[in-house]
Amino acid sequence: MFNFFHSREYIYRSHRTGTQPPECHTPKVAAATPLIAAATLLRIGVGVVAAMLAFTAPAAQGQWAQGFGQGNLEYFIDAQGMRLLIGCPTQEGSADAASSVTLMAVTSSQEVKKFAVKVGGHTFEGPFEADSRVGENNFVALLDGLRKGDAVVSYGGKTITFAKSNAAQVLPAYGKKGFQCNLG
Repeated sequence: MFNFFHSREYIYRSHRTGTQPPECHTPKVAAATPLIAAATLLRIGVGVVAAMLAFTAPAAQGQWAQGFGQGNLEYFIDAQGMRLLIGCPTQEGSADAASSVTLMAVTSSQEVKKFAVKVGGHTFEGPFEADSRVGENNFVALLDGLRKGDAVVSYGGKTITFAKSNAAQVLPAYGKKGFQCNLG
């Protein structure tokens, strides 16, 4: 049985004495192995970078955008380095997950622990999920408000305005065809 630590010691001793260890009779395999590993890592690295760029692609500044992945919908808008994100799991994607509203930094994806969204004369404390009757009502009211006007988001002593812009064309309307967000 091959023992790595024993062979390391053998190579060390044979290097000092000038003799070759028995593993050296296959130098092509030993030299090719790091090249294969490097090529594999390069392919994996390129795939990971491509996936990260696709996941973190920013919305056009001040414009609502829609994303879709694994049967789940996401709606988001970026302003001043922050992203207001509306997650809409669907029956086809995550049947047991509820829709949610979060605020995060665009570059790091670090979620803000506590924030408030003021829109349409109402204030919604975030983050929250539509996993209860109150959460469901808040979620639907927030979507409706975002489709009609600007949202002022406050967190950690800072305030950002997310413009209404194209919200009416991008955000789903509750009770209308195409609304797929899981509620309650």
